[in-house]
Amino acid sequence: MNQTFSFPRWGLLVKKHWAENHKRYLLSLLAMGGLLIAWYSFILIMDRTDPIGIFFQYSAYFVGLYFIGCLYGSMLFSELSSKTAGINYLSLPASQLEKLLCAVLFGVFLFFVAYTLLFYLIDIPMVQLSNRLIRLHPRVWPGTDQYVPALAVYNIFTPKAPPIIGESEYHFLLLGFFAVQSCFLLGSLYFPRYSFIKTIVAILLLVLVLTVFLSKVVVHSTPDGWQNNLLTWDQYNEHWTHLGTVRLPLWLNRAVILLLQYGLPPLFWTITYFRLKEKEL
Repeated sequence: MNQTFSFPRWGLLVKKHWAENHKRYLLSLLAMGGLLIAWYSFILIMDRTDPIGIFFQYSAYFVGLYFIGCLYGSMLFSELSSKTAGINYLSLPASQLEKLLCAVLFGVFLFFVAYTLLFYLIDIPMVQLSNRLIRLHPRVWPGTDQYVPALAVYNIFTPKAPPIIGESEYHFLLLGFFAVQSCFLLGSLYFPRYSFIKTIVAILLLVLVLTVFLSKVVVHSTPDGWQNNLLTWDQYNEHWTHLGTVRLPLWLNRAVILLLQYGLPPLFWTITYFRLKEKEL
């Protein structure tokens, strides 16, 4: 039998994980559903004109996805915070790759699917309810005669009018979730205790270093009149008139964008795998 990965052995590990944690997962779904219903109900009570617009649905989905997903990701290796539980976890007759894939399956993919389904099971009826409530009131904005249009359900996969420019084309927030959550998954190994808080601090410090590097090193190394926009360089005169643009080759530009979109989660999962292999208690 392959010592690195065996599908039957991994299947047994998945069944074991589900048998031990399915009650906690189901209770978590009920708790998330209750919080969403409470938040939607509060907004419906407070705003009768435009209660559940696109921006509200957008923010409700992504705030919950990032906060709950990252909090959950930081708990996937919580057994390693205790010496007794950690020894039992590391001594399981499964490879470290199989343990990592099991954590990614439940903590990343199944969580994303379950959260998205739960969100729309609540969002769609609430949007329909809000449209009924709007019809009971004058369908004009307060103080104007402008008609209030019917509310639509926001589609996170093919957004037609996303609040953030570029979301419909590149899905920065949607795909960024997997990259950010993979950081918290890695942080759960590096920080056995208070991993959620410590990972947030580490990410903020990394963002601070990157910001200082871009603003103090990259900007000052750019010739006068040129502005760096990550993958393009724009030239302006002293009156800020645009003179021209320099771009990377189209194939390289697309490769960098694809790497930023899809390459970061596998990178952090790979680092997590090697960290898990050398983990000691």
